[in-house]
Amino acid sequence: GIGYENLDVNAATELGIMAANVPDANIEDVSDHTMGLILACTRRIVQLNEVVKQGGWTSVAAPRIIGEVWPHLSRLRGQTLGLVAFGRIPRALVPKAKGFGLRIIVHDPYLSPDIVRKFEVEQVELDQLLTDSDIVSIHTPLTPETKHILGLKQLKKMKPTACLINTARGGVVDLKALYTALTKGYIAAAAFDVTEPEPIPADSPLLKLDNFICTAHSAGLSPQALTEMQQRPGDEIIRVVKGQWPVGLINPEVKIKYRKKWALV
Repeated sequence: GIGYENLDVNAATELGIMAANVPDANIEDVSDHTMGLILACTRRIVQLNEVVKQGGWTSVAAPRIIGEVWPHLSRLRGQTLGLVAFGRIPRALVPKAKGFGLRIIVHDPYLSPDIVRKFEVEQVELDQLLTDSDIVSIHTPLTPETKHILGLKQLKKMKPTACLINTARGGVVDLKALYTALTKGYIAAAAFDVTEPEPIPADSPLLKLDNFICTAHSAGLSPQALTEMQQRPGDEIIRVVKGQWPVGLINPEVKIKYRKKWALV
């Protein structure tokens, strides 16, 4: 897959070892899953499903039970989707989200004006993204700079009707702060495919909340994605055997050491 935080890239480089990932193997799967979580949050699909399965639709209390849920339902068209980081996955998400009529703003300090124009999105600072978005979707990798980039201070800046989606890395969001935000009404709902730690502890208070959805780091999974993730590393090995550099090389600075290690010109 795309993540490599479990790999000591610096050590690999020092040893003259090439490290590579397969960043495009499950782009469509993760972006599909993200869109699904957006719909689950804004339409309260999981909660409404539970109402039906528990007999709430046919009970005399049905009007009251469903009545408690429907005020929290949102129409997507015309709402603003804020994307934190704008790599391959959020770029694949853009046409899917635009199909629902969402306006899209992005925060990515490394984004070029050409990409902004190509995808017809608006680039903003993080604070503005948090205050303006009806849905915030996180797509940043986990680095020392992005660790808990969303804490209580940032969550308080979001709309009380907003939804927070995370299909990136669990450590980007402070889960204690998220629990506070969900229970205090700072935000309306959250849907996460990733947590910190993983798996999420069975006694996590988040799991008791109706406005929190969690899937088991499964956004990138499908038979098609698995086939690609198994095939791509083999393709990279073949490139190296042929004297080529891996397409997904994540430590390009290793090239000098690699040449010296194998006495290559």
